[in-house]
Amino acid sequence: MRRTTCCTPEPRIWLLLLLLFTWPASAGQIALIIDDIGARASDRAAFALPTDVTLSFLPHTPYGRELALKAWRQGRETMLHLPMATRGPKDPGPWAIGPDQDAWQVSYRVKKALADIPFTSGVNNHMGSAITPDSEVMAWVMAELQQGNRFFVDSLTTPDSQAYYQAEAAGVASIKRDVFLDPMPGRMIIERQWRQAVSLAQSRGQVVVIGHPYPSTLAFLQEALPALAQQGVTLVPVSRLVRPAGLPLPVQTAQQAPAH
Repeated sequence: MRRTTCCTPEPRIWLLLLLLFTWPASAGQIALIIDDIGARASDRAAFALPTDVTLSFLPHTPYGRELALKAWRQGRETMLHLPMATRGPKDPGPWAIGPDQDAWQVSYRVKKALADIPFTSGVNNHMGSAITPDSEVMAWVMAELQQGNRFFVDSLTTPDSQAYYQAEAAGVASIKRDVFLDPMPGRMIIERQWRQAVSLAQSRGQVVVIGHPYPSTLAFLQEALPALAQQGVTLVPVSRLVRPAGLPLPVQTAQQAPAH
């Protein structure tokens, strides 16, 4: 007669139990965008980050086109950081989308910026607190992105932005930024923001983070990114998280940023 045991799991059960207790308690994904790239030669330092970090390039800048080509050769996902006017005193840069432009002018500026930064998969707004709340202007922007089959990330530089909703209406895949990594350059602030991003990824499943090529930010990320796997979080290009039009966002917990 074959002997059986009631208390000893089969080898396959042992394997399942081992995976259960060794798999991270929570898992999620972080998409990290480093934008504002192209104005300074020092922005090249961002290329030391893992290639799953998405880079977003300012058009009509001294190094934007050159560095976008470098990113493409790396096999890295690249975006256009589209300049838009701000309510504050900051200058968004040449050929920015402004509040007094008509549909033709907005379309021309989007086309011109896309032509300057090659091989882009998507777009996020640079500044734009005077523009993204304007549904009509954002609809004109989204019409151009829809034609080029590009996604849009709302940088959410102002809480009354209509950019995401106009992307939805135009059928443009899109998502909102959740966390600004470095609203001010400084180690303590960056560490706090990163902890929040990791916590959101673990609890909600995904998070979109935007940072800048500040030396303090890049130095911190060189230390922090290798530890993500131990925290049950995976770094992914932002295109992995953008949502086709019509699908609801996860519960939105984006921080309010100073309007700019």
